Amino acid sequence: MTLYSYPITVEREGKRYYAYSDDFPGVYGLGKSIEQAKKSILEAMRLYIQHCRKKGKPVPATRTVYAETVTLAMD
Repeated sequence: MTLYSYPITVEREGKRYYAYSDDFPGVYGLGKSIEQAKKSILEAMRLYIQHCRKKGKPVPATRTVYAETVTLAMD
């Protein structure tokens, strides 16, 4: 079994959550909760990787080397 690690982002849009990874352009997940959105994007990413492997195309490599949430104090 090969393990792949990718960062994902989950954003809220109205009453739904929207998940994506910068390493998978055009691949998204949606859900009524954060967990549903995460589950949706993970399944979409699995399908994308399966397609790449089946077609002999390279599997996306993560470009992110560091990510952090920061807080800015503004006057």
